[in-house]
Amino acid sequence: MAVFSQTEAPVTASEIEEIEKYTLLEFPKQYKDHLLRYNGGQCTPNVFRFDEGGAETSSVVDWFLAIYDGDSDSLKESVDTYKIEEKRMPLHMLPIAHDPGGNLICISCGLKDNGFIYFWNHEDEVNYEEAGDDDYSNLYFIAKDFDTFLDSLISDDN
Repeated sequence: MAVFSQTEAPVTASEIEEIEKYTLLEFPKQYKDHLLRYNGGQCTPNVFRFDEGGAETSSVVDWFLAIYDGDSDSLKESVDTYKIEEKRMPLHMLPIAHDPGGNLICISCGLKDNGFIYFWNHEDEVNYEEAGDDDYSNLYFIAKDFDTFLDSLISDDN
């Protein structure tokens, strides 16, 4: 079970609804429940594994994004950067955390894979102004839902 630290002030359901309206997305219930319990921060354990084009790869959750007015690790600022200023991911993807290298952990708010967790690799970036929202060529499946993702996190020493 992941233990969270350095979280921001608690958020309310209405604050989550406000950011959902801003992003034009309805967040999966497990993620909303998580935001109500922990708003951003770091977790231990924090290592996750995924298949990247046939190779088992791992990365580290550096910070979960928070709903707050700050610039660093802010959910709204990340949405602005990756979805509004430039369309750098499918419309239905929501960045929820990042690794130390600037890659993102995202949750799908789409119909076909709602709640699925993906690793977004910035080095394989897709121009979504030209590609369709079904282009997942720089998104790698991690887990079928948020709780499964948290449960799958392991320590560095494993």
